[in-house]
Amino acid sequence: MYYREPRYFVDFYCIGGDCPDNCCHGWRIDWDSEEVEKVKNAPSISQEMKELVDRTFVPNVGDNKKYMIKYNDEGICPFLLNDGYCKIQRELGAEYLSRTCMVYPRRYIYADDILYRFCGMSCYEMMKKMLHDEKAMDLVNYPIKTTYTLQNVIGNTPELLSEHPELKYRGELLEFFYELIADKKRSVEDSIVLGALAAQKFSQYVEDKNYDLIPDAIKAFKKQFHDAGQLKKVMGIQPNYNIKLGVLAQAYNLSKTKTIPLSSLADNTGNLNADLYLQGEKRLIEAFKDRPFCFRNIALNLLFELRLPFQFTEFSILENYSIFVTAYALLKLISIATSEWANLNETEGKSSDGNVGINFKIKIDTDSFVHQSCAVISRDLCHAEANSKKLLKFLKDKKMLSPAYLALLVK
Repeated sequence: MYYREPRYFVDFYCIGGDCPDNCCHGWRIDWDSEEVEKVKNAPSISQEMKELVDRTFVPNVGDNKKYMIKYNDEGICPFLLNDGYCKIQRELGAEYLSRTCMVYPRRYIYADDILYRFCGMSCYEMMKKMLHDEKAMDLVNYPIKTTYTLQNVIGNTPELLSEHPELKYRGELLEFFYELIADKKRSVEDSIVLGALAAQKFSQYVEDKNYDLIPDAIKAFKKQFHDAGQLKKVMGIQPNYNIKLGVLAQAYNLSKTKTIPLSSLADNTGNLNADLYLQGEKRLIEAFKDRPFCFRNIALNLLFELRLPFQFTEFSILENYSIFVTAYALLKLISIATSEWANLNETEGKSSDGNVGINFKIKIDTDSFVHQSCAVISRDLCHAEANSKKLLKFLKDKKMLSPAYLALLVK
C-alpha cells in the first residue's frame, strides 16, 4: 500500500504567523468533547487559559459530543495571538490542538488499496503552490513508512459497496478524469467538456446496473479523446456569454463569502457584461502569462477536493461532475473579476516636490489579489457539502445538467 499524492504534498507546511490570510478567522471549527477535556485537564494549563477555554467553547446544538469555538466580534478565534500563532499550541503544545487544527488543509481519499493525499486550496499557502509551481500537481507514489489510524477518510466499506457496486471503480475513474484534465495537448476547458461527455456515459452504465462495463468504457474514451474529429467538435463549441455570465452570477450569489464584487464586470444595468468579462480575461492572461499552468493545477486539485466521481453516492456521476464544472467556472469568474477590479482600482495622480511636479501611478498587484480571492471562495466551494448540494439543485432547477449546457459554463 502506498500514498498517491500531488508533488506539493510532501513539502507542504503551515507558515503560521507569516500567513496573510490566517485560517483562525471566518471558519466554523468543531472540537470533539474529548479534545476539549484534554485541554481543560492539561497538567500545565494556566488559570487564564482555563477561563478562556470555559468561555470560548460552546456545545454544538444537536450533537452533545461536539463543541464550537465562539469567535469574538471580529470573527477571530480568541486563541489566536497577535503573532499569528495559537495560544493553545504556544502554552500547551501542538498535541493539544483539535484534529481539525492539526490536519488542515490535508485531506485523504481511500480507493483501490491506494490512499490519496492532498490539500485544500482554501489555505493561502496551498493556493500559492497552485499559482506558482508548474509541477505541483504531478502525481507521485510515496511509500507508507508509518502505520497509523486516519479519521474521516473518504473510502469504500463492504456495506457501501453492496449498495453502490460502482464504487469499486472509484480509483480508476478518479485517475481517468485526472489524466484527461492533466493532458496539456488540450485546453483545460476543452478537457472539462470531454469529461462531461464521459461522465454522462458512466452515469448511464450505473443507472442500467452495467457497472462492470466501466473499465472498458474508460479505455474506449481514452482513444476517443485523442481523435482529431472529436476534439475538433469540442473546440468548435462557441461561447454564449449571456447564458454563461447570467448563470454563474446567480450561482455565485448562493455563496456566503463575497470576495471581489462581481460589479467590476457589470454594466450600468447591473448585469455582467461580456465585453467587460473579456477585458478582465485578457488582464488575467497577461498577469499570468509566464504561468499558463495555474488553472490546470486548480482544476486538478478540485477533482480531489470535490471527491470525484463520488462526492455524493446518492447522485449520479454526471451530477457530481456538474458540481466540479460549476466550481471551476466560478473560480475562473472570480479570478477574472479580480483582475478587472485591480485595474479599476489603479490610481494615477500628481504630487509636487518643491517646484517639481511628479506624475505617479499606484499599480495593484493582480497576482496577489487573484491568489487571495481564489483561496477565500474555495472555502465555500470545497468545505461544505451543503454548498455543493445547493449548486447541484440550482443546476437542476435551471435544467443545466447536460454536457452541452456544462460546456457553456466553461467555454
